[in-house]
Amino acid sequence: MRFNVSRLLREPVGATRAYRVKDRQGATDGIPSGQTDGTVSLLRTTAGVLVTACLSATMSDRCSRCLKPLDVSYEIDFQEEFLPMVDVHTGARLPCEDEDSFAIDEQQILDLSEAVRQYRLTARSMHPLCREDCRGLCPECGGNLNLGACSCLSSGGDSRWRALAELRNLAVGLTDREGGN
Repeated sequence: MRFNVSRLLREPVGATRAYRVKDRQGATDGIPSGQTDGTVSLLRTTAGVLVTACLSATMSDRCSRCLKPLDVSYEIDFQEEFLPMVDVHTGARLPCEDEDSFAIDEQQILDLSEAVRQYRLTARSMHPLCREDCRGLCPECGGNLNLGACSCLSSGGDSRWRALAELRNLAVGLTDREGGN
């Protein structure tokens, strides 16, 4: 999502532009591919351009429990000020007062890609689920427990926990005897 803002930067403070956007992003930096669409408003400020984005995004992902592919939908709403790197009238390089701010490049192109990528990353669920009651995969055979009980011969758990399980069983047995008297 790239916008040529050279005309907007030559206009007085308060000048606006509004755009309807639709963009397809590929997978980057661990973020799955997805579709983003919505509206973007640009407002000329004294320092640069204030971007207000109201976007709907759909991202391909996998359930964190059963690994089933799924599409996740979410909203991305943000406001960020983009600052020009060069003066639009003289072409002189402008001092960068805030290194963390988003920039308008030397050709007066405002590129929303990085801002959208960052907001997609923060909007993404850390543990997407295909459904709330997803049972996940069997830790022994890897079978999908949503399709029914697995048929593997489960060993009853990790052998490293056996001693602790025996202590628990002993404590439960003592509690049962005390409660029965």
